[in-house]
Amino acid sequence: MEDSDRISQIIEKINLLAQIREQLLKEPLAIPGTWIHEYEVHRKYRSGSIETYRYAKWQADTPIFKRNPKPRGHPPKRGKDPEFTCHQHIGRVGSTTGLGADSETETAYQEWENRKQLEAIEQCLSQIELLLSKVMPENEEKA
Repeated sequence: MEDSDRISQIIEKINLLAQIREQLLKEPLAIPGTWIHEYEVHRKYRSGSIETYRYAKWQADTPIFKRNPKPRGHPPKRGKDPEFTCHQHIGRVGSTTGLGADSETETAYQEWENRKQLEAIEQCLSQIELLLSKVMPENEEKA
């Protein structure tokens, strides 16, 4: 395979990545720096049966989600942000009762997946750009 063929294939792949990036920018995206955390809740019913529900919540390192305090809820602990929190409940992922995922949960997972893909493509494109700048540096002195 000739160098010009290889270069053409690389350019095609870069263009494809750029197209996918542009499409992802049009889709709903999760907030940068957030992820979804799943957790289980066990509930015992009067009949004696114990069911397990799996829930999802958005999680972040810093408080970015608007608090939704209950009317008679206690104020946040001292030192905590009274208006924002580091997590936000999304909805049910599934349960042993046969209940499936809430539509909000499915939407959140799609937004998170879109964000992860976008970040991976942007990282790949920036690495390619960095490598190209090392291989083909711009000449300051042009003839």
